[in-house]
Amino acid sequence: MAALGKIRKHGVLLVSAIAVALFLFVAGDLFKGGQSIFQQQQMTVAEINGESITIQDYQKLIDELQGYYEIINQKNSNGEDDMNRIKDEAWQTYVQSTLVQKECDELGLTVTDDEVAEIIKAGQSQLLQVPLFMNQQTGRYDYAQVQAFLQEYQQLKSSGSEIPEAYEKIYKYYMFAQKQIRTQQLVQKYQVLMAKALISNPVEAKMNFEGRNSETDVILASIPFNMVADDKVNVSDEEIKAKYNEDKAMYEQINESRDIKFIDVAITANDADKKAAEENMQEAYRLLSEATSNTAAGNVCRQQTSQVLFTDILKGKEAYPQMIAAVIDSIAVGETTEPQFDVMSNAYYTVKLLDKQTEADSVLFRQIAVAGADEAASKKTADSIVTAIKGGAAFADIAKKYNQPSDSTWLTTAQYQYGNVDADNGLFIKSIYGMQPNEVKSIKLSNGYNVVLQVLDKKNPITKYNVASVVKTLNFSDKTYSDAYNKFSSFLAKNKTLEQIEANADKEGYTVQTLADVVNNQHNIAGVHGTRDALKWLFDDASVNDVSQLYQCGDNDHLFVAALTGINKKGFRSLEKVTPNIKAELMNDKKAEQLIEKLNGTKTISEAIQKGGIPDTINHVSFAAPAFVRATAASEPMVSAMASKTEKGQVVGPFKGDQGVYVMQVINKTKTAEKFDAKSEEAQLSQMNQRAAFQNIINSLYLKANVKDNRYKFF
Repeated sequence: MAALGKIRKHGVLLVSAIAVALFLFVAGDLFKGGQSIFQQQQMTVAEINGESITIQDYQKLIDELQGYYEIINQKNSNGEDDMNRIKDEAWQTYVQSTLVQKECDELGLTVTDDEVAEIIKAGQSQLLQVPLFMNQQTGRYDYAQVQAFLQEYQQLKSSGSEIPEAYEKIYKYYMFAQKQIRTQQLVQKYQVLMAKALISNPVEAKMNFEGRNSETDVILASIPFNMVADDKVNVSDEEIKAKYNEDKAMYEQINESRDIKFIDVAITANDADKKAAEENMQEAYRLLSEATSNTAAGNVCRQQTSQVLFTDILKGKEAYPQMIAAVIDSIAVGETTEPQFDVMSNAYYTVKLLDKQTEADSVLFRQIAVAGADEAASKKTADSIVTAIKGGAAFADIAKKYNQPSDSTWLTTAQYQYGNVDADNGLFIKSIYGMQPNEVKSIKLSNGYNVVLQVLDKKNPITKYNVASVVKTLNFSDKTYSDAYNKFSSFLAKNKTLEQIEANADKEGYTVQTLADVVNNQHNIAGVHGTRDALKWLFDDASVNDVSQLYQCGDNDHLFVAALTGINKKGFRSLEKVTPNIKAELMNDKKAEQLIEKLNGTKTISEAIQKGGIPDTINHVSFAAPAFVRATAASEPMVSAMASKTEKGQVVGPFKGDQGVYVMQVINKTKTAEKFDAKSEEAQLSQMNQRAAFQNIINSLYLKANVKDNRYKFF
């Protein structure tokens, strides 16, 4: 009873304690859930119609597209600019397919598995026109080859065997192609549906043909707007505001942007760096000159860390850098050039011509790979195969005996000359290019195996070169970089505000630059590589007039600092922001009024010239393309329009163009030899209208989808 009394006495405290404990328990779960949501938001690259794409999903799209380009270009896409283009293409493809998919779902448009299979079977997609799926003999798409690969891949997978990396790469590409074909087919169906509402007609077709077919030669008297001083015209604030309200729809921006000022310090080699580089190149020249064999020359290239890889094979001139290709015909075999500097590549180079031969561009060959218990067994088998073929045995029969294909393959110079060629491949290339048609021989590879080769045909003799070169970029030294960094750091430490930076930059040799409308889907700022951190700062952390930290960026050769000067929100741009453009337009309108008044009453080109007109003759002016006027340095649609409706000999004007006022006389009218084909013209116009309409529809769907692009946070 005493215990019960104590519980009753402290009941309120106990209940409170239990309530707090329950709250903490529930709050803990809520906190964990909120943390999960927060983490999910952190991993979201973008949103379209409220649907998120995570960083993992977007990276997968990039990887797939990168694999596609590596296969069609037969090289890796490792450069920053290459990767940025791939990222943008992956994003644009994803956005378009997502927008169109939503519309097609509502319309009931689909692409069936059978449709995709039929396209793959017929090879009707450009995605299938890659070397992987080509018949080596015909050079054309071969569905049987695709089927054979898929069957072999599935057999390897089901057997539990380790699948070679090359097979995985091809399979991933095939799956990517299959997915893209489905998407492309759906987009095409949507376009076809839309196209039925966009047709041309005979009247439009005739007008379009005449606009392209009719050409006019004219004499112009031009007075550019800049011939009237700005202080001769006055534009009021009321006029600017009225023009803004009239054209306000033109000033809508769909993405938020930033206005900045920045200093970009590009670090370059100084005189001491150049002197050291020249001394180094003189040593490389001496060593290369003294090299008495190809192997020795190659060792010099490697020891000197030449940027141009040495491969001891004959290649076409086009395979070498431009500065090397420019000199190899002017030197003799065995000769080495004095070190020179190439401004375009910012590199010193010295070149030794090791060999120059006229050799076939293409060789048709076939092969049998021979393994054995050891090197001696492999060689013995290979030698017996060579003897048998020379004795009249059929190559195909022997290949079949060793479970190998006997198909012949063409090897061209372009297939090997641009990449790295190891010792085995170098031996292989030298052997088949050195053999005569129908010759058979065996070569030994570094792994102890032998390969029996037979050359069947050779064609297209070309000049080839074997070149050893030492090429070195002129780089700045660590001291040069350190001096530049310390100087710029010291400047920023003394000048912490934008006002101070602008006031003192010139004194220290720095230039403050202005850049308007930086958007977050840019890959860099002002074309400087590696400025993504600065971009993130501008959009995530900076306030107006804030100055960033010093960024080390570029290709480790730039120092960068930025200051935020303006934030342009999504929506209509402010009157203040667009006032300079509106004022310039209104000033040109008023200048045009003055010039037209000055030229009024002019009846000849000579009179217009006497009143200040600049004469010019322009031939082949058509309505289809704006005429370029040299006096105003502008393409003028109005000149083309006036020329098309003015009779020969007639003088028209003065009339206003985009950059000046003109008086014009037509001196000749002609028609091209092209014949009018109404059906062809209508079809061409329909296609043109459909392309323009589809892009407009995609833009409208983009705005409607409330796309949120946060890629800058990750890439």
